Amino acid sequence: MTGQISEGKINEVRERTDIVELISQYVSLKRSGVNHMGLCPFHSEKSPSFSVNAARQFFHCFGCGVGGDAFSFLMQIEGLAFPDAVRRLAERIGIDLEERTPSPEEELRQRQRERLYRVNEVAANYFHQLLMDHPAGEVARKYMKARGYGRKAAGEYQIGFALDRWDGLKNHLEEQDLSADDARTLGLIRPGKQGRGDYDLFRGRLIFPIYDLSGQIVAFAGRVLDDSKPKYINSPESPIYHKGRVLFGLYQARQAMRQSGEVLVVEGYFDQLALCRAGFPQVVATCGTALTADHVQVLKRYVQRVILLFDQDAAGKKATFKAMTVLQEEGLAAAVIELPGGDDPDSFIQREGAEAFQLRLEKSRSVMDLFIDDLLAEAGSGIEQKARAAEKIVEQISGLSSELEQDLYLKELAARSGIDLGQLKEVRVRVAGQRQQKKKIVTEVPLTEEYPFPEDPFSETIGANHPQRTKPAAAKPGWSPSEKTLLCLLLKNHVPAEKILESGGLDLLHHQNSLDMAQLLLNHSADSGFDMESLAAELDPDKVLLLTALASFDQGQFCENVDAIFSDCLKSLQQEQIKRQRVESIDKIRHYEQGQETKNLNDSLKEFTNLK
Repeated sequence: MTGQISEGKINEVRERTDIVELISQYVSLKRSGVNHMGLCPFHSEKSPSFSVNAARQFFHCFGCGVGGDAFSFLMQIEGLAFPDAVRRLAERIGIDLEERTPSPEEELRQRQRERLYRVNEVAANYFHQLLMDHPAGEVARKYMKARGYGRKAAGEYQIGFALDRWDGLKNHLEEQDLSADDARTLGLIRPGKQGRGDYDLFRGRLIFPIYDLSGQIVAFAGRVLDDSKPKYINSPESPIYHKGRVLFGLYQARQAMRQSGEVLVVEGYFDQLALCRAGFPQVVATCGTALTADHVQVLKRYVQRVILLFDQDAAGKKATFKAMTVLQEEGLAAAVIELPGGDDPDSFIQREGAEAFQLRLEKSRSVMDLFIDDLLAEAGSGIEQKARAAEKIVEQISGLSSELEQDLYLKELAARSGIDLGQLKEVRVRVAGQRQQKKKIVTEVPLTEEYPFPEDPFSETIGANHPQRTKPAAAKPGWSPSEKTLLCLLLKNHVPAEKILESGGLDLLHHQNSLDMAQLLLNHSADSGFDMESLAAELDPDKVLLLTALASFDQGQFCENVDAIFSDCLKSLQQEQIKRQRVESIDKIRHYEQGQETKNLNDSLKEFTNLK
C-alpha cells in the first residue's frame, strides 16, 4: 500500500511487537538481569555492549550510542524508511493497517513507478543474458576476464552487455509489450530526429545496473570496452532515479558497512568491484556525480566514518575537499586514502594486492589533515598567501562539532605554518562570532507562522450582535510550514520545477518571502541542481539568511515517499488558501450587514458556504 498510516495503528504495532524477539533474529542475545545483552550489529566489538530492555521495549548500545524502539532498529538494520518499517512489523504480527486510500493522482504515479521498475527489470535481464550467453557478448566476456572478473561477479551485480546496434533493447521491449513512453522516461531509448524511429541509449557497452535500497533497479551505467569517449554514460534522472541520492553498490554493502562502522567511497564502478573482490565489501561508488548531502544522509544510517578514495589529480582533490565539507556539516568523520599518482583502487589492488591496500587503509588520514597540507603547500612561503590560506583553514576547522578536535587541529596548523597559536585562536573567535551572528539572525526570522484563522462564526446565522472579530495580523517575514516544504522540494530538486508549475503549487504561495524565493529558484532551475553561491549573489543579506535556513532544513524526511509528501503539501497549501478566503469572506459579510446591502450580503453568504 502507499497510503498514510494512522497514529493509532502505529502505536498498536509498537505495543504488540516483542522487541527482544525481533532483535534476536539479527543478534544473539543473552539475559543479563532485566536486560538482554549481545554484540552490537551496528559496529565491531568483542565484548557485548548492546542492551535490549523488554519492559521498556527499547534497545541501546553503550559502545556506539545507537538506540531506539522496534521501528528504529528495523529502519537501521534493514535501511528502511519509517512507513516501510511499520508495514513490515505489522505484517509480521498480523495487524491490518487500514491505510488512507490514495488519491487518483497518487495511484497514477504509483502505477507509473511500478511500470518503470518493470521496464528496468526486463532491460537488466536482457543485458545480463547478452553478457552471459549470447555470441555477440564474447567481446565483453573477454574484457571482463582480462580485468579479473568472471561469471560470479557478473551474476552478483547482474552486469550485462548492450549490443552495438541502434535498436537491440528497443525491439526487445516491444516484444515484451512494454511501453515505449516508459522506456523514454527512463532514458533507455531516445526519439530519433527528422522522423527517424527511437534508438537505444546504451550501445556496445558493458552495463552496470544501479539498485536502490529496496533492491529494485532504478538506473544503468554503461562503460566502453576500449579507450573511446565518453568512457561512461549514465541513465538520466527519472521519477524513480535521482543520482544525488543513489550510490552504486550500497544495496550490496549495507551489512558490511554496519559491521565495520565505515564506508569506502570511490568514483568508479570497477573500483567498487575491485575492493569488494579483494575483501573490502564496505564500499560504494558515486554515480557520476559529487558526494551530496542526500548521499551522506543515507550513509549516516549505517556508518560513523567515511573514507574517500577519489582520483589523485587536482579534480580529485577538489572533489575530496568538497565531500569533506558535506560530511563535516552532517557530523560524519571524513578520512582519505592516498594512492600513488596515476593509480585508482582497481589498478593498485591488481598490482600491489589486498594486503598492501589494507596497510594503506590502516594509515588513512583525516581529510582535514590533507586539506591543511594542500593549502599550505599552495601558499608557499609568501606571507600574504600563507595568511589567506591559514584563514581558510581556520574557517574549515571552526565547522567541526568537537571543540577539542578544533584545538588539536589549530595546534597542528600552528606547528606547520609557523603562525602563533594565539593568533589562530583569535581568527577562530572571529569566525565563530560570524557564524553565531548568522545563526542568531536566522533563528530570529520566523520560518513558520500561526495564521490566526477564526473559528467558524456561524452557529445558525450571523446577527448584528455577533462579537466583532479582529482581522488577521499582518504576515511576518517568512513562510508557512507548507510553503517551506514546497520550497525545500524545489531547492533540492526532489520535485522538478515543471511539475510544481503544472500542479499550480506556486499559485498557492501567500507570503512575499516565499514568492520571492520561488521566483529566484525558478530563474535558476536546472537538472543538475542549484548553485547556492549564484543564488545568494542575487539576494539582499536578509534574504540570504532565509536561503541559508531553507538549505539547512533537514532533508532526511524527503529521502522516501517524495510523491506523497508533495501531494500532502499541495493539499495543505490549498487548505491554507481556503482559510484565508474564509476570513476575507467573513469581513465582507460584516461590512455588507452594517451597510444593509442585501444582494451583496446574500452573495457573500453563498461564497462562505461554498468555502466551508
